[in-house]
Amino acid sequence: MIYNRKCILLSVIIFLFIGLSQTTIAQDSNQTQTGTASWYGSKYHGRKTSSGERYNKNEMTAAHNTLPFGTKVKVTNLANNESVVLRINDRGPFVGNRIIDVSEVAARKLNMHKQGVAKVQVEVLELEGKGISKADDPFKPNTYTIQFGAYTSEKSAREQSEKLKAFDKSLTVELQQEQMKGKKIHRLRIGQFENRQYAEAFNELLKEEGLAGKVLES
Repeated sequence: MIYNRKCILLSVIIFLFIGLSQTTIAQDSNQTQTGTASWYGSKYHGRKTSSGERYNKNEMTAAHNTLPFGTKVKVTNLANNESVVLRINDRGPFVGNRIIDVSEVAARKLNMHKQGVAKVQVEVLELEGKGISKADDPFKPNTYTIQFGAYTSEKSAREQSEKLKAFDKSLTVELQQEQMKGKKIHRLRIGQFENRQYAEAFNELLKEEGLAGKVLES
């Protein structure tokens, strides 16, 4: 019965992972992203954004789900080739497969205000006040790992590592060493998950075996 439940849970996790990690937008390169844009205006004017700033419908800003706050992007309406430069200061959009929410003034400049949505290309110009290289992938979402505390004994850390490997032979287990207050500490981390939901779901499975750790952004 327990085995069947684990199989079902693992199937659900795999389904979530595949469903959430697949993208339906096209990426022309590491610095560009193509998809649907929308805009938000008076209803949100003056409200706090995810960055802590107040949303101003008259400022050249935008919301994006993965780009760091402060990133400057060039957004081009592919229907008319109109472009604007915006600063990311909020998270979103949270509807369908839309990739960016622009401010009301930006929507007017892009000539997409009446339509509400438009197919656009988003190009990263400046990442958190810094230039970007060809090797950078600014659209790559943050990844998550599960940490199993810090051990002063390397033997204890390795024993825990073996238990985790026994639970899932394909699991990536990383043992790191660092100095803390003059003592050698052994940190144990597992997995590289593309979203928090997948990491939390896997951690729930580990809890049943008494192996639960803490999900951290890596």
